[in-house]
Amino acid sequence: MIELARELKNSQLVHLGKISKITGVSENYLAQLAIPLRNDGLIIGVSGKRGGYHLTRPPEKITVADIVKAVDGPMTMTDCVMNPDICLNSSFCEARMMWVILSDAMEKLLHRYTLADMIDKKKIGEIREEYSHLQLLDADKFLSTADAKSEGSNPV
Repeated sequence: MIELARELKNSQLVHLGKISKITGVSENYLAQLAIPLRNDGLIIGVSGKRGGYHLTRPPEKITVADIVKAVDGPMTMTDCVMNPDICLNSSFCEARMMWVILSDAMEKLLHRYTLADMIDKKKIGEIREEYSHLQLLDADKFLSTADAKSEGSNPV
């Protein structure tokens, strides 16, 4: 969805082959992802030689939560969050309480950001700054630190 939104700045339709080249994700897998996105009304596919996909609304109106929900379903830590009746212990389970709280926090966070935010370099910088305390946020720094640690270790 991020690459689709980026590419739509330059054209009216984007073919999955172009997104595949940019991301390295197979076109077949992207086609599978497009099905639930289309079913949830986030994208529209246009058939034909010059076909492709476009968003059904502006990126500012599509939240990250909308995308995750379309592809993965309800955003819950465990199935018992939405369906307490599937577990005999749900009425007295202390862990379920934490799963409900975590699921709520995750959903609120994903509703906070839009697809437009994900393609806006300034907004991405602000998000990185806000969450800079998270060690794993910057994969390149984490990987270079991990590589340096492994180079300094002695083989057994």
